[in-house]
Amino acid sequence: MLRPRPICAAAALVAASGVGIAVPATSAVAADLPAIAAPAPALPAWTFFATGYAWLPSINGTATVRGRTTDVDATFFDLVDREIPKQLLALMGAFEARRGPVSLMTDIAYMKLGAGGDAVRVRNVRPEVGGTLSAAASADFEMVIAEIAAAYEFARWTVAAAPLALDLYGGARFWWQRAEARLSLDAGVTIADLVIERDAALAASGDVTWLDPLIGLRLRYQLSPDAELTLRGDVGGFGLGSDFSWQTIATANWTFSRTEYADWSAMLGYRALYVDFETGSGRRQYGYDMLMHGPILGVTARF
Repeated sequence: MLRPRPICAAAALVAASGVGIAVPATSAVAADLPAIAAPAPALPAWTFFATGYAWLPSINGTATVRGRTTDVDATFFDLVDREIPKQLLALMGAFEARRGPVSLMTDIAYMKLGAGGDAVRVRNVRPEVGGTLSAAASADFEMVIAEIAAAYEFARWTVAAAPLALDLYGGARFWWQRAEARLSLDAGVTIADLVIERDAALAASGDVTWLDPLIGLRLRYQLSPDAELTLRGDVGGFGLGSDFSWQTIATANWTFSRTEYADWSAMLGYRALYVDFETGSGRRQYGYDMLMHGPILGVTARF
């Protein structure tokens, strides 16, 4: 005669009595229980970077307004020399939202710049007839440059015990411009005591806008918790807006203050932006084939 196993007898007794008693599960019982899924890892929080900065550009190239082309080769100090603040004004800012490997970036700059040069030519025909001819060419630009892009970190390394990340980004750069090219002539012919003078000026493009697609790479090197180097470059236009454009920006950033709401860092770097744009023909032709380059400095709030 087979005797019931003690554990089975105990189970029967418990069932008959209606009293609930916790019984340690055997491995066979545990195998029959449904597995409890592990909690999904939490997504990283968004980090935001808001930057106000100043760009101190030099400009080199040509501008064509209503079919008339002006060569421009002006340093930042040449621009500063012209009627501040009438001919020199800049408002600039950038914003980035970053979550894990994904970033959304915007940048907007408003600038009002002017450059010019003078030449004087004197000719004596006869002792009693004298003549002078002076020509002053100038070019004034008012513009908005707005960028929007999305970036993805696709590679990361450790270099000298510090993280080095590489982002691929793509987006668009919008341009709005208003330009004025002037050629002012002062001509004088002196015959005895008679002076004849004439003066002329050539002007204005009206509003010109275009949109350039762009694609680029950004390198971020976190030297320490308080110091970061960045290098980015992109190309764009491709004949869809401008014929071609390119940009490079190199910056050094270091944190100088931490508060309850934000970390504050200073930025120092260099920015170069080139674009070759042309539209229209004849007296309706507008062209902007220009390199703008110079130091940038600013302050970033990270929160």
